[in-house]
Amino acid sequence: MNKNIEKLIKISAFFRWVILLAATIVVVYLGYSYLVHDEIRFGSNNGLFQALWVSPDASQTLLLLMLSPLFITFLLGVYWLQKLLAYYQDGLFFSDESMHCYLWLVWLKVAALVIEILQTLGVGYYHKSLFEDTRIDLALDFGNITTILLMLLIVYLLKAARDFEAENKEFV
Repeated sequence: MNKNIEKLIKISAFFRWVILLAATIVVVYLGYSYLVHDEIRFGSNNGLFQALWVSPDASQTLLLLMLSPLFITFLLGVYWLQKLLAYYQDGLFFSDESMHCYLWLVWLKVAALVIEILQTLGVGYYHKSLFEDTRIDLALDFGNITTILLMLLIVYLLKAARDFEAENKEFV
């Protein structure tokens, strides 16, 4: 086997563990912040959310439900990234399975962007129902949009590379 391929396989295995460790640290930190300090540290940089969280009139259960789709998206992203790196670890860089995983990651990124927008609107309208002075700031993160566009470009390039590799195998 090619040394570069072996190196990529080892790197994929290493990053599978790094991602698992990082995701575990994030989940433990979020759980600790919630259970010990009664604070939400995930997707809650919205000032309206924080005001609702400390308000006795607001339902913390409803606020947690508003955050849950984004957290589920995070967990699904970890799952599909693990699965993708497992295929890479097996040397299946241009397989249909790895492409399937990568497409899931792209769509999860798109879903997270949409969920963040809907979450901001939902929290804003909930805040407006309890408080008189409400200003909903809907900010689009162009970094996320650029990342999605780059991921789509990578999908195209990976498909082209896979087709090119298939043509080379047929030629030989």
